[in-house]
Amino acid sequence: MYEAFYGFDVLPFANTPNARFFYQSEQHAEALAKLVYTVQNRRGIALVTGQIGCGKTMLIRSMMQRLGKHASMALINNTRVNGEQLLRLICAELGVKLAENSDKSDILTGIRRFAQAEHQQGRTVAIVIDEAQALPVEAFEELRLLTNLENETQKLVQLLILGQPELANVLRHPRLGPLTQRVSMYCHLEPMSEVQMAQYIAFRLIRASGQRPNVDFSTAALKLIYKKSRGIPRMVNLIADNALLVGYSEDTRFIDSKIVNRAIEKHMPTFEATVVHLDDVLHGTREEIALRAGLDTDVVIPQTDEATDQQASETTESEVARG
Repeated sequence: MYEAFYGFDVLPFANTPNARFFYQSEQHAEALAKLVYTVQNRRGIALVTGQIGCGKTMLIRSMMQRLGKHASMALINNTRVNGEQLLRLICAELGVKLAENSDKSDILTGIRRFAQAEHQQGRTVAIVIDEAQALPVEAFEELRLLTNLENETQKLVQLLILGQPELANVLRHPRLGPLTQRVSMYCHLEPMSEVQMAQYIAFRLIRASGQRPNVDFSTAALKLIYKKSRGIPRMVNLIADNALLVGYSEDTRFIDSKIVNRAIEKHMPTFEATVVHLDDVLHGTREEIALRAGLDTDVVIPQTDEATDQQASETTESEVARG
């Protein structure tokens, strides 16, 4: 919509994993190098964690572009599945054909044969699990079995596991010890610093225009974006994109803090939660409590006589103390 106004070839802050816009901060460059190294040198398992919107998916796309035809990749981002469903998804991504009545043994055999054939052609097989924190323990155990596919010197299947910080808690499960012991590379993605964010915005503006962009962000605008985004790339993109839209609507190519503030207030959802104070609702009949709390009557548990007597006793003791 505003591309021609600012001289962009494409939108600079689209929240899509376009490797063209992969900003190699120090930590992202390190993470990319570790993933590529794990696949190229057949190291087995690499693990990457990071907050929502910190660039994990973009990292995957950049790695896939970097490896090109040297690896056969299976990218799995539907992780609300059980172990066998996960294996079938992997086969579908790799192009492994399965018989209609195939069982888990057939699936594993198919993956093994595919990995061996790829190895003979000089390619490695890499399975990428995005949003892995949602995988059940049994699915992780199936992944561990895939890492057993190896010859005398090398792993035939490389496993790249990416997820939110709570993934670390999932992997602490006692049954997953054999899997975590095989992790050869690990890194955690933090939000950007204010300086990194300013460089990130400049990088994307230049990438989108192919030259010096026909727009400027003031120092105060950048500080406000950082404050509201907390340095999380996805939030930076959202705010900056809306700021450019407001600037376009006001026919200005100078994005100051007022424009950023308007972009945040008028174009972005807040999703503020409604706060219910217990003291305001926990008095009266079940119907009255449900009405004040905005709940169905069925979910309100009536007080027992013991609880009621205890509450009355506490109230009496409090009155005596004040008296």
